Amino acid sequence: MKRKEIQISVNEIVEIAFGTLLNQPSISFFNQICDEVSEVKKGDLFVACASKDSQKEIEEAVQKGAFGILFSGNIAMSDSEVAWISVEDLEQSLVRIARHYLIVGNKILFLLHFDEYQIASQIIIPKKNLGYYCGSLVKLIRYILTCDVAYILYCNSQINLNVLPKNQQEIKLLPQEKIEDENLPFAINSYSLFGIKIFYKTLDYEIPLPKLFIQPLARVLRFSEEYSSEVQMKNLEGISSFKPLYLDERGFISKPGATNKVLLACMDIKLYEQYLAYFTMYAKWARLMLFVPQIYQEIYAPYAEVRCFENHQELFELLICEKYNFALIFGVKTEIFEEKFTNNTHEQSLFEYAYLETESQNTN
Repeated sequence: MKRKEIQISVNEIVEIAFGTLLNQPSISFFNQICDEVSEVKKGDLFVACASKDSQKEIEEAVQKGAFGILFSGNIAMSDSEVAWISVEDLEQSLVRIARHYLIVGNKILFLLHFDEYQIASQIIIPKKNLGYYCGSLVKLIRYILTCDVAYILYCNSQINLNVLPKNQQEIKLLPQEKIEDENLPFAINSYSLFGIKIFYKTLDYEIPLPKLFIQPLARVLRFSEEYSSEVQMKNLEGISSFKPLYLDERGFISKPGATNKVLLACMDIKLYEQYLAYFTMYAKWARLMLFVPQIYQEIYAPYAEVRCFENHQELFELLICEKYNFALIFGVKTEIFEEKFTNNTHEQSLFEYAYLETESQNTN
């Protein structure tokens, strides 16, 4: 798809970002903004995020035709025809740029936590005035500049939403106050460790989320009602931050309920501790075991049995050999276990055996 080009004033960017233009190039506009060298086109403003290869990336961006470099810290300036814009705090400058173009475009940005975003993007039916974006601040700015929507639901797992300006005209956060049961936008019929049954707008639904995620679900539904967005609850298939894997006696991932060993991996320490509290409270009958890197042993030893690991292979062996009902694993992505424990062996059916035997007889 052809990239939509715009014109961003050099002086405007300098002013909005609280930056300093270190030279006097002949160019006065940028066509687009980007933060990946592979995406740079002639006329772009390239945002040089701090990394060990930032100088190399800047040089490559200039060679590819970037008209400007937005950066913080010390770098070596090369081409005098490129606009070199220095800022004190790159992230804060990008936030200012995003806010400016939200106001100019009369758009509202809603800051969503990752679980809220995943729920919203599954159940809220898309419409012309509502858009979703999950990515870097630079890519968000590009989206703001090119999209035609009035409301943008935004998620960025790399930044702390609490440090961003919010609850202003152009940037809002979904209300985080706990919604009491009697004020939830749905009625809870029943719940299990891994799901809840609710009644919402005349219909019953079985939701593949534990009670732990009732509040994010409620916040998203309240948003949809306030901004007249339709939802399709049956589209909710779960969220990546809560993805239990059922391990059978052979060490392979099995169907839910087919085994009594369940793995739950987590990369975020706050969420990990929420999982620990959740299973401690609602699964007192079960044998809970925590698998953590060695440095966390003393922290979690008072709460459950702890097994430490130094590498993935050691962890894989522990998960197969140890006896537990629920294994809470910290510091390893779920995808690692899906790749390791998925049984890719093709088990032939009786029909396939009969077909192969017939083929063999025909060949002979």
